[in-house]
Parts: sequence; C-alpha cells; structure tokens
Amino acid sequence: MKKGMWIPIGIVVLVAIGIGVIIRAVAPQVPPPPLPAVTPQVPLPPLPAGRIVVGGSSSVYVVAVHLAERFMDKHPGVVVETHSVGSTAGIVGAREGTFHIGMASRWLRRDEPGWGLREFVICHDAIAPIVHPNNPVRGLTMKQLKKIFTGEITNWNKVGGENLPITVIIREAGSGTRDAFEEIVHEGIDPVPTLILVGTGGVRAGVAGDPSSISYVASPAVDPTVRALEIDGVKPDAAAVVAGDWAIARPFLFLTMGELSPLEQGFIDFVLGSEGQQMVADEGLVRVD
Repeated sequence: MKKGMWIPIGIVVLVAIGIGVIIRAVAPQVPPPPLPAVTPQVPLPPLPAGRIVVGGSSSVYVVAVHLAERFMDKHPGVVVETHSVGSTAGIVGAREGTFHIGMASRWLRRDEPGWGLREFVICHDAIAPIVHPNNPVRGLTMKQLKKIFTGEITNWNKVGGENLPITVIIREAGSGTRDAFEEIVHEGIDPVPTLILVGTGGVRAGVAGDPSSISYVASPAVDPTVRALEIDGVKPDAAAVVAGDWAIARPFLFLTMGELSPLEQGFIDFVLGSEGQQMVADEGLVRVD
C-alpha cells in the first residue's frame, strides 16, 4: 500500500522539476546593471622649458611677482621675469617686443588700442589716498581731495587737521596709477605737486617720512608705514570696489602683441584661473572670475 502511494508522488516531483527547467529556459535573461563610466586621469603635458619677460606697472608688479613665483613652482624649467617700469613703458614694451607680456594699471588711451595690443583684465584695484600715520585727519570728501591735489587747499587746517602746509606727492609721468587718479579725481585740472617721486615704493616712502604729506598708491601697497584715508566715509578696499562705492578704481591689465606662445598662454591661463584669482583676492584686489 505504501509502495503504491510512492509512485504518484515521484511522478509529481519529476513533473515539477521539469516545469522549473522549462521556465528557466524560457524566461528572458536580465543583464546586470552597467558599471559606471571611469574617466582615465591623464596628467596635463608639462609646459616646455623657457622664459617669459613681464614688465610694466609698479602696482601690477606687486601681485604679478607672487603669481610668477607660484607659476614657476608649478612648472620647473620655466622662468618668469618681472620688471617694474611703469604702465606706459609696459604698454610700449609689449608693442615693441621688449616684454612678452606688458602690465598696465589703467585702461588703454584712445590711440593705443590701434597698436594691435590684446588686453587681459586680471583684476580690479582701489587707488588709496595715503597720509602719515600721525596725521589726525582720517578722511576727506572727494571735493576736498581734488582741491588738495589741484592746489586749492594748501593747509591741513582747512580739512580738520593741524596748521601745517600740505606736501602733495605725486607719481612720475607715465605712471598708470597717476593717470587713473588724475582722470577720476582731478576732472581735467592739472596737479599742483610739491614733490614728484618714482614708483609705488617711492611715494610710500616719501609719505612715511613726512607728517605733512599726502599721496596715493594701489590699495595692496598700503602698509603700516602709511595710513589710507576714507573718502566720503568709504574705505578703499575690495568690498567697496565690488559694491561700486569706491570711485577711484581701475583695472590691472596684461597686454600682449601677436600670437601667444604656449608659455605665455599658460601663464595667463594660470592668472585667470581659480588658483591665480584666489591669490589676487588674497592681495586685497577684486577678482574677475
């Protein structure tokens, strides 16, 4: 009796196994999910060894020398020479081939774009009026600043200071800082200087050594030997330039002539890239990226 019961059960089991085989054979095979794409990390080819000569504005030089040092650290075998000779000399030097890259701290004049120069704005800067740290005057209005530099106000007591004649120190001819300052502040009136000094370092040292003096420098050049003045209650810093509250502002330019070499293009790309622009911002300038 038990043996007779075993046969049908065995048949059922065999049939079930057969059906399972058929189902597995007929069911479509689902492919596994695709693996995520992997982008191979290919290092950028190194720049060829060589030399770039950069020259011009003493204001742009202050930040350009640090940018050049960082670029050379990243590219052994590349030399970037930087020279502080003034904006006009930098513009002419770029045109004539004295410099691979010229530097200027002002916009090109009306006739200069016709020379075929290519402009790269690397940042923007506030020009800061500076006085001796012991001067009690903390700020001026734009009208007072103009009157001082054009000879209408000649004593500090006219603007809340001591009874002391004002020594007006300006930059040399060809300075981009001077050109930009006079265009914005003087409004077409010629300066009446007491003293003309050369370069950012020259005017800063002149003011640091004379409690009666006033001059101007690029804002990153303000150090503890001098003090920047507020104008109309606004401090000369990057935030004020970005907000449009500081009128005495100008661009920092790189200028080139003709087709760029791989080295020149590489340096300019670095300056305009994220690392270079962060260095610019760290110097107190307004980045352009």
